[in-house]
Amino acid sequence: MSRSRPSASSKPTSKPNGLTNAYLCFYNTASALLRIWILVRVSILWRVQGNAAVWADLNLIARWTETLTAIEVVHAITGLVRAAPATTALQVAGRNTIIWAITRNYPDVAARETAYSLMLMAWNAADAVRYLYFALQTGTGRVPSFLLWLRYNLFIVLYPIGILSEARLVYQVISPSKARNELYQYLLWFGLAIYVPAFYFLYGHMLAQRAKLGRPNNKKAL
Repeated sequence: MSRSRPSASSKPTSKPNGLTNAYLCFYNTASALLRIWILVRVSILWRVQGNAAVWADLNLIARWTETLTAIEVVHAITGLVRAAPATTALQVAGRNTIIWAITRNYPDVAARETAYSLMLMAWNAADAVRYLYFALQTGTGRVPSFLLWLRYNLFIVLYPIGILSEARLVYQVISPSKARNELYQYLLWFGLAIYVPAFYFLYGHMLAQRAKLGRPNNKKAL
């Protein structure tokens, strides 16, 4: 599932020590720079050469970038950040299922479907904002108001784009999946059915996080 969320996945727990803050600041800064690079690269390739070029050039780095986010589940479980482990795990697992089980196993579908490029742009635009937000928060304790606004509003558009793009890719591999295993198509249909309640749960979670923005003690903008 898309992770265009305003959750606290990289937000330190209360009263973090200096080493924890330094680590989280480094992690979020590095992640933000990587996501910005991927977003820019996808946008340029898609505009100039098309979706097939995006797949050929970026599928490997996109796959491993998402795989490495599994460390955020560890952050949540160990209490390094203030985030729900179950929600974080669901979001990380959802993306990795798309990257490993869908696009990796059916590269022809990923190469021809514009949904692949749209998905990467939605994922990385949302995550660039999220990581940059947390990098500044852990590094300085304050966040510019424009970044705060982007973090709590951009997902309203990006999350549906990401979800619909993922669902499109899953749907498109149903037919070719029959050549691998007749039963696999039913698993894919089941996966598509799960998108409805999962969207409701995760989008509702994000809207609830956004609602907290109105509370005075949550406004730490410059």
